[in-house]
Amino acid sequence: MKPIDKCKKLQGSLLLVAFALLLNVETTFAQQKTEREYAIKTAQVPKSALQYVDQVFEGRRTKWYGEESQKGRSIEAKVKQDGTIYSIEFDEGGKLQDIETLISFKSLPEALRNTIEKTLEAEFSRIKIIKVQRQWTGPAKTLQLLLAKKEPAEKYTTRYELVIRGTKDRSTSDYEVLVDDQGTLIRTSKIISKDNPHLLF
Repeated sequence: MKPIDKCKKLQGSLLLVAFALLLNVETTFAQQKTEREYAIKTAQVPKSALQYVDQVFEGRRTKWYGEESQKGRSIEAKVKQDGTIYSIEFDEGGKLQDIETLISFKSLPEALRNTIEKTLEAEFSRIKIIKVQRQWTGPAKTLQLLLAKKEPAEKYTTRYELVIRGTKDRSTSDYEVLVDDQGTLIRTSKIISKDNPHLLF
């Protein structure tokens, strides 16, 4: 083989190695969740978001937070009503994104709990569930009816977001796990937070 051909072959091999490394880095970052949550003043909240929360939780004390993550920036209202903590998330313009309700793992149906446990056991050698939230997404009016404990005519989506402390490959970290209403795994993200990722209220 000529020296020029060897050089071209070597360059091609190096490019393939570089591409593989780059792909690996991108995949790793896709499995990580970096977030920062901080308190904001009511004056910083879009009017539409304020109005929506006031309609649903009239007279209730509301705490507002800004959140930054890979998805961008969002605004979140945290409200406590009848002993239950709700998180209502909006985009920066005040458009409703989802509503999350803090629940206990034991409150889930037994079949769903078993499926989630099997899913987690397949991913981790040891797990500790820190927080569970039921997540609703759908039209704003539909979610408002759900909060009023009325069954809406329009479709909506229910998912469950779990914050867990999991051990895999002898390394223990905090993870966010998202499953659907059947317990099927949607996403697992390692939490790399700039503040407290377990802020409840």
